[in-house]
Amino acid sequence: MGNTGDKVTGASQAKAKPLPFAIKLSYGIGDIANNIFIVTTGMYLLFFLTNVVGVNPALAGMMLLVPKLWDVIADPIMGAISDVTRSRFGRRRVYLLWGAIPFGITFFAIFIAPNYGNEFANALQVSILFLLGCTVFAIVNVPYASMVPEMSDDYNERMSITSFRMIFASVGALLAGALALPLVQAGGGGPPGYQFMGAVFGAGIIITCFICFFGTAKARSLPPKKEMPSMKEQIKIAVKNYPFVMLMSSYFLQALAIGVLMAGFIYYVKYAMALPETAMNVAFPIFLITGILFIPVWLAVGKRLGKIKSYNIGLAIFTVMMGSLFFTSPSLLWLFYVQVCLAGIGFSSFQLFPFSMLPDTIEYDEMQSGLRREGVFSGMWSAGQKIAYSVGPPIVGFALALSGFVADGTQPETVSTGVRVIFCLFPAAMVLLSFLPFSKYTITEEEFEKIKSQISRGN
Repeated sequence: MGNTGDKVTGASQAKAKPLPFAIKLSYGIGDIANNIFIVTTGMYLLFFLTNVVGVNPALAGMMLLVPKLWDVIADPIMGAISDVTRSRFGRRRVYLLWGAIPFGITFFAIFIAPNYGNEFANALQVSILFLLGCTVFAIVNVPYASMVPEMSDDYNERMSITSFRMIFASVGALLAGALALPLVQAGGGGPPGYQFMGAVFGAGIIITCFICFFGTAKARSLPPKKEMPSMKEQIKIAVKNYPFVMLMSSYFLQALAIGVLMAGFIYYVKYAMALPETAMNVAFPIFLITGILFIPVWLAVGKRLGKIKSYNIGLAIFTVMMGSLFFTSPSLLWLFYVQVCLAGIGFSSFQLFPFSMLPDTIEYDEMQSGLRREGVFSGMWSAGQKIAYSVGPPIVGFALALSGFVADGTQPETVSTGVRVIFCLFPAAMVLLSFLPFSKYTITEEEFEKIKSQISRGN
């Protein structure tokens, strides 16, 4: 605890000079683990159930929804727990240490294909293991996300820290999206292949969590709170924070769009573009590599134009490109890849700006309440994100079922149309809706400095 106290006295220093590169790098690497879990389960777990285990898509989608709904409870609780945790490693970092190995093991277990001879029993096993995985993910991810506002209280430095996080988040997503199917093939395909992929990615999750834990040992942190607020109190805290509510509402709709995109991508490639599923090894890396390359670009644009205006531009690019994919013919393969690349530019802004805005809403709460409650807001944010992502597979699953999808054999033409509607038009519509609440978010850099000044006067 003495170490934590020393770090608190460095608050003014955190503003005076940028955080060391090594700490930002190590912190960013930690999000590789989180995104391996998010993207692999988001993109391939529904496909694993429908095309490998042989579960009806509607049932598969519902069985994947239930574990994610648990996050509505688990994430805010975990955020509040991390606010009051007492440890010589700090109240947040310690969960990277405690959770690393269980996180990797549960991820591996999710992709052990059941063979009970009963469709519901097979789906149930995957659902239960996914529930365990989501629980451990919350234990690691929520405290991890709460570290940013503690590491620096500077408006642009937080955006810089977030850029490191999102670059490596994209790396994790790229590894998951581009290597999952090759690893499945390397493991022999089918159930053994998915088990091999789960083992490799599970080991990667453990390693990157440890790198983040040890590499952020000298990062600034804050002392734990004395009491943990109840769930009811956490909701009241969040609702009173108007900028947070507007940002969260907007981000929820955008995350819903991304959840459907992730779950539907492989079906679009296979059934709308008439490509083999292994074409994901090209399409998804194009999408994500573009996203990674443009994070520094968006960082520069954000510093020049401000986070709000820059994010609006990125969302507009993403919306137009997703909508245009609805009309792309399988014969225009080059156009498909161009559209995916441009959509990646818009997606890159989604990776950077909302996560750098979230810490600013925490200062707004401190101005109102006089308290630092990073865990509460990070937990509520994470719960909203995971709910949105969790709804993606059921939406895609029901869309497939309504379109006449069959587990084996030739798909009817209606499947191609259904996939285009759900993969292209639905995400575009959700992002368009997100502009409504986002227009109410007003914490610019100037407003942020006023908030900090008022907090200083209050202290």
